[in-house]
Amino acid sequence: MDQRQPAGEGERIRRSRSRSAQGLGSAARSFSRSRSRSPVAAREPRDVARRYQLASLLAPTTAELVAEPRPLLTATAEPPPWFLYLPDQADQKYEEASAVAVNACAEDTKGQTCWICFDDGSEEGLVRGCACRGGAGFAHLSCLAKQAKILVAEALENNLFDQANERFNRWDTCGLCEQKYHGVVQHALGWACWKTYVGLPEADRVRVLAMNLLGNGLSAAKQHEDALSVREAEMSMLRRLGDSEGNILIMQGNLASSYRALGRLDEAISMRRDVYSGWLKLEGEESRKTLLAANNYASTLRQLERFKETKVLLRKMMPVARRVLGESHDLMLRMRWIYGKALYKDDAATLDDLREAVTTFEEIERIGRRVFGGAHPLVAGVEGALRQSRATLRGANANERHFPLGTQVS
Repeated sequence: MDQRQPAGEGERIRRSRSRSAQGLGSAARSFSRSRSRSPVAAREPRDVARRYQLASLLAPTTAELVAEPRPLLTATAEPPPWFLYLPDQADQKYEEASAVAVNACAEDTKGQTCWICFDDGSEEGLVRGCACRGGAGFAHLSCLAKQAKILVAEALENNLFDQANERFNRWDTCGLCEQKYHGVVQHALGWACWKTYVGLPEADRVRVLAMNLLGNGLSAAKQHEDALSVREAEMSMLRRLGDSEGNILIMQGNLASSYRALGRLDEAISMRRDVYSGWLKLEGEESRKTLLAANNYASTLRQLERFKETKVLLRKMMPVARRVLGESHDLMLRMRWIYGKALYKDDAATLDDLREAVTTFEEIERIGRRVFGGAHPLVAGVEGALRQSRATLRGANANERHFPLGTQVS
């Protein structure tokens, strides 16, 4: 017997499954709203989590379309942060984060118009937290969110699954300068993304990406405890769903960033060493993921004042980054920034080390200002390091007769 489906039957089934998933997502949102009005709702995250897990068991997910189907479990070892499963809370968090971002950008955006809808900021307010300069890059947060949502939806609806992840980057990357948003704007977009996809089943790949983006946004706003909670919940979920080694390494890197921000440096350095070794083994030294892991590992080594190890690692990896990424790439500049700090902050620094540090900061400040603009956090950080290294060098030069070239100045 011919088992082939009639023409158009596959598309009909796909749409039916999509409507089923949407219906369950809507039901889950209604369920959460009714519970959020209850005084005990915030104290019962397990029940809400189970409701969403039930939806993920009953409905096909985007993960089935984008990647291989993954096993789903019906219980969690630890409940995730309560606010992750309450859509109304996500709406409220977005409104709060949006207000902060608009207020922070108010002076810069005065008299400007949104590059997406061409309206001014008289009602909603505008933001600009990327690397755009001059009259470019101003936008309403709602327009940025709508643009990203449409791009992702179009990719999925038209079976452009190879483009879905790339299009998802629009949630945290400017469509004009192609640089990442930062600070409070990144934070607001993280909540905008999460509130858009929170109703999807747990294993949905888009929802997983949204959770990751939320964690990054919380970290950008220095809400490190909340960022850690989100990232721990995501790691637990990825392990339960049997995700790939690469995705686990990415999540470990994010967790290490939270540990570092919270001063848990022993945990951070151990995890970052493992992540670097993991990417080196998995993809080799020329992978961007390996280079990023090396940069993060070096950053924590430097924070622990293990300057010799920092310099050895970066002297090995900076030539690779320069060859693969180019001199003006964000990651290349960050590597050199860390290297410069390891040079001049070391008590064993020589005059040659101090001069090299100053030269390094001068070069990356010039490149960073050209590529990202003077308001970018990287440029501001390098400028601060340049001032400090120059002061250290001046102090050493004042006593140069006591410190022949190449001797220690500590």
